[in-house]
Amino acid sequence: MQLKTRWLLLLAALGLVLVGWWFWAAEHTEPPPLPVLIADLVAVAGLAIGPWLVLIGRQLLRSQDGEPMAGTLFSRVIVVAAIIGLGGPLAAVIAAAFFSPEQPDILVMALSVFSIIAATAIALVGGIVLPWVFLLTRTLAKERSRRIRAEERAEIAAHLHDSGLQALTLIQKQADDSGSVRRLARGTERDLRAWLYGAPPAAEGDFAAAVRAGAEEVEDRFDVTVELVTVGTCAMDDRAQAAVGAIREALTNAAKHSQARRVSVLAEVAGDELFALVRDRGCGFDPAAGTPDDRRGIADSIEARMLRHGGTAEVRSSVGEGTEVELHMSMPGAAGP
Repeated sequence: MQLKTRWLLLLAALGLVLVGWWFWAAEHTEPPPLPVLIADLVAVAGLAIGPWLVLIGRQLLRSQDGEPMAGTLFSRVIVVAAIIGLGGPLAAVIAAAFFSPEQPDILVMALSVFSIIAATAIALVGGIVLPWVFLLTRTLAKERSRRIRAEERAEIAAHLHDSGLQALTLIQKQADDSGSVRRLARGTERDLRAWLYGAPPAAEGDFAAAVRAGAEEVEDRFDVTVELVTVGTCAMDDRAQAAVGAIREALTNAAKHSQARRVSVLAEVAGDELFALVRDRGCGFDPAAGTPDDRRGIADSIEARMLRHGGTAEVRSSVGEGTEVELHMSMPGAAGP
């Protein structure tokens, strides 16, 4: 039957008392025969640290499944301490017999005391302090990890409640209105993607953010899906503002006239060059036939706007195959990707 913890603590206290007694006896009494002295020293050292080793060993056995490294460290330290504590006196006897036959007792005593003290220190530090510190550190790390996971779960639950669950409730209430359902689903998808993938918040005066805002506005107004890819960005100035306006107008034209449900946009700032491509796979039109007077968006809001600020716009379209609007603008000093 295992000793109870309180009895182990009493034995440890007795060991500390015996340590004090051993030092007192060494100062005030005649030294006993050498075998008795070594036996006393071993007994005192064993009582001083043995109970603590037992307590630590029990704790390590309880946590063996989760922390096998601590148990391995403990067992190795005990083996090393036992080899030094028991092998030291034996080596001392052999050394005294061969190298110092005239004064064997002094040599044996010195080497024995040194080996026992060294074994005690190794057992104390390596068998008690290090495993205890190891277990305490791992316990704190596990507790911190559990707390972080709990906070993350709470944050995820709160965000899903605020966005996804509420959107699903609204979709159920407006199931007969397909346009409203699509807008709700699209907005919720956009919000969740930004949250899951860590999309940076829209910065004031940022080209990529302005293009993203324009695409979201067109999605909400015309019930279409805009597939947007941005590469690099730059600060907003007159040229960047003109490019954003042309991109928005191209998106609006595609949403209003192409009959396509999806429009793709690529906006890239690389070096001192700004490039954008707006593409749909809708009904298209014949550029050679010209455009009616009430549909001047391409000529005025795209081509002329880009031209006024030193850029170019090229519109390519075929009936039944869709339309592409390609924009180029020189951006000296722009911050690329």
